[in-house]
Amino acid sequence: MNRKSRTADQIKSHVNASMGSNPSDMYILNGQIVNTVTKEIYKGDIAIKDDRIVRVGDISDLKEKHPNVKQFDAENNFLIPGLIDTHLHTESTFLTPSTFTEVVLPRGTTTVVVDPHELTNVLGIKGLEFYFKETQGLPLEFLVEIPSCVPAAPTLETGPTTINADEYASLINNDNYFALAELMNFPGVIYGDQEVMEKISLAEDAGKIVEGHAPELTGIGLQAYLTAGITSCHESIGVKEVIEKLRLGMKIQLREGSFARNLKDLSTGIKNEFGLDSDAWRRCITCSDDKHADDIFNEGHIDFSLRTLVNDIGLDPVTAVQIATLNPANHLQRTDLGMIAPGKRANIVVVDNLNDFNVKDVFSMGKHVAHQQKLLIDLPRIEYPDWLLNTVNPLYIPTVDEFYIPAPVEDGSLEAHIIGVKEHSLVTDHIEKSVKIEASKLVIDDNIGYFFLLDRHGNTRNFSKSIVSGFEFNGKVAVASTVAHDSHQLLIAGNDPLAMHTAMTNVLNTNGGQTIVSIEAESIVSKTLALPYAGLMSIESPTVISDKMNDMKEFSKKYIKGISEPFMSLSFMALPVIPKLKLTDRGLVDVEKFQLIELFNS
Repeated sequence: MNRKSRTADQIKSHVNASMGSNPSDMYILNGQIVNTVTKEIYKGDIAIKDDRIVRVGDISDLKEKHPNVKQFDAENNFLIPGLIDTHLHTESTFLTPSTFTEVVLPRGTTTVVVDPHELTNVLGIKGLEFYFKETQGLPLEFLVEIPSCVPAAPTLETGPTTINADEYASLINNDNYFALAELMNFPGVIYGDQEVMEKISLAEDAGKIVEGHAPELTGIGLQAYLTAGITSCHESIGVKEVIEKLRLGMKIQLREGSFARNLKDLSTGIKNEFGLDSDAWRRCITCSDDKHADDIFNEGHIDFSLRTLVNDIGLDPVTAVQIATLNPANHLQRTDLGMIAPGKRANIVVVDNLNDFNVKDVFSMGKHVAHQQKLLIDLPRIEYPDWLLNTVNPLYIPTVDEFYIPAPVEDGSLEAHIIGVKEHSLVTDHIEKSVKIEASKLVIDDNIGYFFLLDRHGNTRNFSKSIVSGFEFNGKVAVASTVAHDSHQLLIAGNDPLAMHTAMTNVLNTNGGQTIVSIEAESIVSKTLALPYAGLMSIESPTVISDKMNDMKEFSKKYIKGISEPFMSLSFMALPVIPKLKLTDRGLVDVEKFQLIELFNS
């Protein structure tokens, strides 16, 4: 059932409560209402019945008729609509849907659009169905999308699972699923791949929106992408690109994640081009995409985006609130969200001011669910089946002696293709330069390291090898992770075979996770975060996860100097739909040519 729909009896009950013939369930009194339609702020009260607002403004007659209705005193604080995240992968928080709710709901987020393609790539439709069931009954509304690319690039990698065209038809026509998630295979869109066209057509026929993913796509290609009916993009890299997309009607998702943080840069560019009062801001919406649990704990979720838009960009606070509420609701075609008005969802956030947006209380679906960033309700706990917790099963486990890169010459030098990792960017450089060879092996130095990928799903014996720059390892160091968008293979980067083998072993022993290893004077020291839920998520409490992540970050700062978020950076180095050079189980991928290439030039 679509959670936004009401029965005739429910509508009648809400109308009667609005008229006063039946009592409401709750009054919110003495608030400063932020009107996202007219951009006004005025004092008023609110009456709520079930999950709906039934009256806004003067409710004195209702209070007189029904004085015993539960009352909440807003104490002259500001009332804004519930915040909306238009695109994220909860897997990237390392939290389950329940624990994610526990963290973001008290910060004012009441609706999230989730693309569980990380989980679905690992576990297929069975995993997607389990995820959907897990989100039901939670006080945070999850709009679950259908992952569009399982795997992301089937011609360039061996995905653990595949969703075929017939299965897509069934999923898209299933009311459980909200939209067709980000079409990362933008070459497939602009060059008319028949299977991609079928997916878009099915979504259009079902009346569902199609979300975008088009980094650095401009000109004729962008026009073709939009012609296909795709409506949004969260992967814009530069300001010029964003201006072009806005002028062509695309919705710009101002992303503020843990690693990819483009809200400030893109918003500054929009301000410089159009000004602070332009209608261009109506096409801007908030999203987090990939944000770790510790960052949500430490800085916030969509509330952090609000603070940035107002205090760093200089936007009028109500315009900022529109970007996080009404604009997303319009994009999602959800007329019941994004404003405080009769008939709308009773998702209301109480903040003490419109600069810091300190969240004091949260109402979601008509219930008072959080106070002073603490939940007031208990959430259901899930027992996870073994098939969900045992997903790291490689057919082949390399020995220590295999953690090197063989070369086609005995000694000398060769020109190699090197993955250049950049700070706070999902895009990598494609570096071509000469590297040293001794005894038919690559010789690494302070400027380059190893980057290996092991098929952890048990489909092949593939163990791919490449060269990386940018990490700046301090000593003998390695990192490993089973979080590797989107196929989630086991990734290992480092500069020492023993450290890399130890890192791999740590992750295998925890049924998935992330680890950093350092070898000092023959002593091996490591920190590990276990992620047994599909090799992507922890089943521990949010505070335990956050504490462990903070501990690992402090540990990694000592041993990795070039990249501040090494695990987030690592996770995108195997995604062959984001430029420019990536590694899959089949080898090195030139993303701009969308083809596999050799590591060394002949």
